[in-house]
Amino acid sequence: MKAVILAAGRGTRLAPLTDNCPKPMVQVAGRPLILRTLERLAQAGIPDRDVVIVTGYREDMVEALMRAEGLRCKLVFNPHWFDWNSWNSLAVAREVLIGSPFIQLEGDVLFDEQVIPRLIAADRPAALAIEIKPEPDDEAMKAIVDAELRVTALSKTLDPKASIGEYVGVAMLSAEVGRLVFDDYDRFVAEGITHEYYDHSYHRLASTGAAEFYAVDVADCGSIEIDDPSDLRRAEALLAARAGA
Repeated sequence: MKAVILAAGRGTRLAPLTDNCPKPMVQVAGRPLILRTLERLAQAGIPDRDVVIVTGYREDMVEALMRAEGLRCKLVFNPHWFDWNSWNSLAVAREVLIGSPFIQLEGDVLFDEQVIPRLIAADRPAALAIEIKPEPDDEAMKAIVDAELRVTALSKTLDPKASIGEYVGVAMLSAEVGRLVFDDYDRFVAEGITHEYYDHSYHRLASTGAAEFYAVDVADCGSIEIDDPSDLRRAEALLAARAGA
């Protein structure tokens, strides 16, 4: 099992913290978020040598942090981090990940130690960590599923009333589903959809039945996507509450 952390973005909504710092390296309760992600992977049995970090904005800072921490993660640069959307961050990791199952993680998500083991234990071709809840926010990456929790649609534009909940940005893909996703990315440029998120391929494959993605409920786990200062404050409050429990 390998893992890939999508860490290429700048995160302008977190300015001024990200004026000279990539978003996944923002300090959360005194520790860079990306180190917290690596800790969760290690707890799940995925060592740093099996982790790919896709960089972009201020790649040098990520490289320096890995060196200072003595970590052996593989860094892969996304040359289109500033003008294409996140699909290319996963696409550029193809050569390192192809042929292996992997955990995919957005670099701006704080999550607890239960999420990754739960995805692995689901034993599905592909499993998406979804916070099952009624009527998620309009801006949430929403999912529609069938009776067996097989995802049939995944998009921010879905009707909140029809969706099961919010995809939190952590997934497990088998080697075969990963190959299908990478093959799908080969078509993005030709189709003129370079503006899409990486999980648009998940939607395409799931909605057509080309690959099976299943929802794994993580509503009882702590997870927060850190997009702005209010999210950062909530994340730090969550960590403080867990520390004091």
